[in-house]
Amino acid sequence: MISEDYVSFETAKLLKEKGFDENCAALYDVRNGEFRQKQTGYVFNNSQWDSFITAPTLQMVMKWLREVHNLFIVIDRHYFVVDKISHIASGFKYSIEIKTINTVYIYTNYESFEEACEAAIKYCLENLI
Repeated sequence: MISEDYVSFETAKLLKEKGFDENCAALYDVRNGEFRQKQTGYVFNNSQWDSFITAPTLQMVMKWLREVHNLFIVIDRHYFVVDKISHIASGFKYSIEIKTINTVYIYTNYESFEEACEAAIKYCLENLI
């Protein structure tokens, strides 16, 4: 079964600082970082709570960055080559491109798609907004 992938607690705190206030069906408890997902149909936003912050999905934040801040995140999968002489691939790695009006930032070799998404989101929040 495919499940939703949510931003980490640390990224959720950064999102709130940067003005993210979209409705979400999950939250983090500010006191202990505990993740809480509510029943379908319940939604929360950051302006409702002092002791909770919203936990959006990775995809939701990537869309918010596109629509609100004009930051486009592209995740690409590529073979990771250990031996450049024999070209033996050891598996896949993921790279990030963050496209703005004037600049493309590229970061490579994340182990999973989700790890690359989280890293790209965090980079945007810490360095571009």
